[in-house]
Amino acid sequence: MTRQEALKHFWETYVKDKQKEYIEKAEDEYHSRKDELAKDFIESFRRICLDIKEMQSAGKKAKIGYINYSMRRTYLLDRKHEHVVEAFDKDWYFDTYPCRGTYDSGWAFKYLDKLEDELEQLGKKYMGKIIKPDIERIKLEAAGAFNRLVVDMASYAMPEAIRLKEYRDMVCEPGLEVRVGEHKGISEVVYSQESV
Repeated sequence: MTRQEALKHFWETYVKDKQKEYIEKAEDEYHSRKDELAKDFIESFRRICLDIKEMQSAGKKAKIGYINYSMRRTYLLDRKHEHVVEAFDKDWYFDTYPCRGTYDSGWAFKYLDKLEDELEQLGKKYMGKIIKPDIERIKLEAAGAFNRLVVDMASYAMPEAIRLKEYRDMVCEPGLEVRVGEHKGISEVVYSQESV
């Protein structure tokens, strides 16, 4: 069996089913703990709003145009389950002084690590034809499905989050957006303030 044949066999025999299995486990956890997870998300939002207000009070931050929750693939390879939370002015990524925090997304991404662990064990059956970079590539390709749960949870939590006093106290651009996605990649709007 060539390496390409081994990869094809590995994908069809194990990867597809295992991905589905671990995504379903993460979905089950999300649905069974939805309100608790929303509280944790809201707390991360409250913390970034406090930091923004502090920077604004010190004259170090302009009106906020974007708050991004970003999954970082390099973090996932290191098994670091955090979304980086960044607040930007109207210039978004060109903002020279973003305000930064973190959000613990381990409830979703621990299942991605379990998928990786199981695939590494199954890959051993192929006598060296399935190597660590193959497993890492599969892991990173699957990451989006787990991040989708974080997007869904953030959408669920935002109606409560925007009622926070800390949110109302900061100065925002008309049409402020809260987004969840990949670092400097595709992200989804989970909340958009009405333009005034």
